[in-house]
Formats: sequence, structure tokens, C-alpha cells
Amino acid sequence: MHVKRPCCRLPGPRPLVSKSIVSRWQTWLSAAALCVASRAHAQQNKREGPEFTKQALLVMNFLPGPGADSRLGHRAADAVRSRVGKLINHREVDLIDGDDIRLRLERAGYSPDTAYDVHGLRTIGRWMRADEFVVASVSNVNGVFRVRGDLTLARDERLRQPLPDGVAPKLDSAAQLFAKSVVSARLQLVHQRRCENALRDGSGQRALAAAREGITAYPSSTIARTCLVWVMRQVGTPQREVLAVSREILAVDSVNTYALDAAAAALDSLGRRDEAADMWFRLVATDTSDLDLTVRVSYALLDGGNGKRAEPFILRMSEAYPDELRLLQLKWRASYEMKNWPHAIDAGEALLVRDSIARADSTFYLRLGMAYQADHQPLKAIETLAHSVAAFPRDVRLYSLYTQYVKAEADTVVPRGLTLFPKSADLLALKAKDLRTRGKIDESLSAVKQAVALDSTMAQGRLMIAQLEMELGRPDSALFSLHTALGSGEDSSVVAQFALSKGNALYRAANATKTSGDFSLALRFLSFADSVKSSVQSKFLTGVSALGVAQAALTEASKTKEKTDQCRLSQLGADMLPLARGGLTAGQEAFADAAKQSLGYLDELDPYVQQVMTTICAKKDPPAVGLRIPR
Repeated sequence: MHVKRPCCRLPGPRPLVSKSIVSRWQTWLSAAALCVASRAHAQQNKREGPEFTKQALLVMNFLPGPGADSRLGHRAADAVRSRVGKLINHREVDLIDGDDIRLRLERAGYSPDTAYDVHGLRTIGRWMRADEFVVASVSNVNGVFRVRGDLTLARDERLRQPLPDGVAPKLDSAAQLFAKSVVSARLQLVHQRRCENALRDGSGQRALAAAREGITAYPSSTIARTCLVWVMRQVGTPQREVLAVSREILAVDSVNTYALDAAAAALDSLGRRDEAADMWFRLVATDTSDLDLTVRVSYALLDGGNGKRAEPFILRMSEAYPDELRLLQLKWRASYEMKNWPHAIDAGEALLVRDSIARADSTFYLRLGMAYQADHQPLKAIETLAHSVAAFPRDVRLYSLYTQYVKAEADTVVPRGLTLFPKSADLLALKAKDLRTRGKIDESLSAVKQAVALDSTMAQGRLMIAQLEMELGRPDSALFSLHTALGSGEDSSVVAQFALSKGNALYRAANATKTSGDFSLALRFLSFADSVKSSVQSKFLTGVSALGVAQAALTEASKTKEKTDQCRLSQLGADMLPLARGGLTAGQEAFADAAKQSLGYLDELDPYVQQVMTTICAKKDPPAVGLRIPR
């Protein structure tokens, strides 16, 4: 039977020879304690294992330089791989064998002599389960070999360490120098992994310490410094310090995306806009095909107050990728903020078709309407706002702007229309109405006369002329326009009603002045109205106006000293009586009280008129003594 031996043998008690029993037992207890401690340490090491798994490093064919063939890249890679294999710690790194690389490539149908760029190496590295790979090129110029490249992490090709060039007159010597650079650069990686793990666990101080240890291990570090930047940004380190570390990375790797990103954000926070914009553009230039990066940089530029520099870039990218909705949204924002109205409108109209979010946003319609107005397209602005007012009935901003634009357009639409269509009678008529509203009666009359001259069939054009003549105090001209309107085919009912209305107003005015001239003016309008379209009202008003003329004329005759004027005025009064009686009689039924009273007065006035005519207008002119007009 096999018995498992203990890890150490304890000395048993022996008979006392030269030492005391106590001394022998102390020696035995110390040995026992040491045995227990050794066994516990061994069990702990077995339980914990190594800190990190062994990493796999891939070194494939290098890219040949100008004028060199692929065999040089093959030879250089083999030389570097051989020397790296001799220098690395094989307990930490597993260098993928060159024969294994060639065999697996051939089995997969690839040529083992082909050199790949970083993207190809990353794909092959994943297939071969590599954790790190070397991207390098080799050249031979004037008998001097130069090997240059980067150590790159397979999980993220942006985590790379530029390596010092290996330069020597012999390829083996250049490979030896470059291999040393690869091994030295790896000194930072264990610390960098500790930094990432601590950062993932939320331990910022441990992460900072690990990153700084990596930089100490490899002073030119970019990978460990990148982790340091991540930690500093997470724990809230002052932006000046973040910027300083980012620039240390960029001094080694000028296109390091993590450093460019951190530096740009830090400069934005520090208010250094121009420098920040430079950094953002350097970042986006690292991969112009990455639309996510393009969009992120564009927003960063706009949010950082660099809209003036962002707009041309966004317009170019939007034109290059017309189907990318995010770039169209950026084009709208950048052009609107920069007041580039044609581009803003172009983007806004496209968003109305393609973007459901824009269509559901009342603010978008508000800004699009403002863009149209600013671009001198008021009709499009009103159209857009009219639609939005219906779609968002509770948005007071839209309604207020819509009202403002409609009011403003009323003052400008006609002049702008006449600029486009100077021979438009309709627009001239609208201009005349607008001028009249603003109290410019002379200009209004001139405009409407031009309109009628251009279109003699314009509805109520001559009535408008008559109205303006009345407002200018030229009733005779107005009456002439009414005659012309009737002769040009204007609706007789409308003409008659217009003349009746104006005659009635003139009659009321004459009642205040009590002059025969004012009553005669009213009578001419009323008589014209009655001749065009007779009615009880027109006849009655003609009668009372004629009575007013007669009474005013007789009164004026009694006050004048000139015999000729006395006779003329008396004759005028006598001529008005039959007209007055006919009109008053016609209006008895409709205007009973007024007609009865006026007819009674007319009956009293008849004998007086006969006596005046006999006395004043006889061949012999006796003095008008004792004549008294009935009241």
C-alpha cells in the first residue's frame, strides 16, 4: 500500500544526550510550524495562479519599402521574430512560431509571403488568437537597412506603441535593434493591464499608480499613458494636466486617437476654441471613413462654439454621404447657426421629407419659417408657419410669428408684385387700396386710374375713382366718373346705390350750410341715382333736395342787392318747385310725416314764388318791398 509522504519530515523525540528536554521540544515545534507554513503557501500559490494569462505575440511579414521586393519583408520579419524569441520572457509571452504562421496561412488559402497592413494583421491576429502584433516595414536605401513599426494590441489597434527604428548596414543588425525595441516596449503592458483592471473596478488611485509604473518602466510609453489619460478624465483631474499628458502621447504618436480626443476635449473646457478645433480636425482625419467619428467631431465643434469652422466640413461630408440622416441634421444645425440660409433651407426641406422627429418638432417649423423669411422668401415662410399653426395649435410662438409675417407681408407684397408685374391692373388696384388705407389719397387715385387704364373692364374701378374724388373734395369729378362707369357697363344698381348714398350725405351736409350750391350738388347726385334706377327713396330724396335748393335760393335772393342775382336765384327756386312736389308726392306713403310737412310748406311757398317772379323778374324792376319767405 502506497502512503503519501508529507512535504517535510519532523524529527521525533530522542533520548536526552546533551540537551535538555525543553530545548529538543522547541526545535521540534519550530520545524512543525515551518512545515505547516510551507504547505499553506504552496496551496495558496496553486489556488491564485499567475496574475495574467500568457499573451500571444504575432510577428508577420513586414511591408517592403520603396524599390524593395516582398522577400526583404519576409527576411526581416523572420530575423526580428528570431531575435524577439531569444529576448522575451517565455513565461509571460508566447511568440507565435513562423512555421506555424506559414502553415496556417497556406491551409487557409493565403500566401505566406504576403505582407499585410494593420487591418489585415488584426484580422489574422484574431484568427490566430494573438493578443499583440507588430506592424512594421523595412527598407534598404544606399546600403542602409531601416526597420520601423509599432507594437499594437489586437483588441484595439488604436492602442499602439511606436517603436524606435532599427537602422544598420546589415539586416540582421537592424533586426536585432528593432527586436530589442519590441521587448522593451512590452515592459509597460503588465502595468497597463493593471491600470485597466483597476479602472474597471472603480479604483482610480490604483489605476493611476499602475499607469505611472508603466510609464516608469518604459518612459516613451503611449499605451500606459493612454490608460493614465482615461483615469485622469474619470477621476476629474484638472484639464490642464490631462492636456499635458495627451501632448506627451502625441509627441510620440501624432495620430493617436485617444490623445487627440482627450486633448481636444480639454482645450474646449479651457475655452481655447481655435486650438480645440485644430485637435478635432486632426482626430477626424485619422479615419475619414468612420461616420460615427465624423458625427461626434461635428457635434463637438458646434457645441464648442466652432460653428464657423465646422460648417464647411459638415457640408462636404453631407454632400459625400447624402443618405446619412445624421449628417443632414448636422447640416441643418450648422447652416442655421451660421445664417447660411440657402443651405439651411435645403437641409430643412430634406428633413421634412426624411426625418419624422423633425416633423414632430414645433421648434423646427419655427426655425424653418424664420430661415425662409431671412432668405427673402416670405410666401414660403407664411406657408410653412400656416401648416405648423394647424399642426401645433397650442404653440403660441408659431402663431405669434405667423401673425407677424402675415402683417409684414401685407405691407410689402404689392410693391414686390408690381416690381415683377408692373402692368398688372389687379396689383395696381391693391396698391390703391393700400395707399388709401394709409391716407395717401392722391397716390391712391393715381394708382387706380392706371389700373383702369390697363383694364377698362375692372369691376368697380371707376366707382373707386369716384370715391377717391369725393374724399379729395372733388364731387363734380366724382359724378363724372359715375357717368363714365355707367357708360362702361358697370352694374347700374351698384352705380345708382353709390350715387344715392353720396347724394344723401351731401344733402345732410347742405342742411348744415343752408346754401343753394350745396343743395344743388346733392340734388345732382340724387337725380342721377333716380335716373339710373328709380326708387321711392331716390324720388323722395330728390324732392326734399329740390325743396332745399328752392328755399336756399329764395333766401339768398332776398339778401342780395344785385337785381340780376335776385332774378336768377328766384328763377332757380321757382324751377325747383315742380321737381320738389313730384318727389315729395312719390314719397308720401313711405315717408308720410316728412312728406306731409314738406308738401304743406311747399303749398305756402308757391304764392310767394309767383309774387317774387312777377315783382323781381318783370321787365320793370320795382323794389322788392314787403316780401317775406314763408318759414
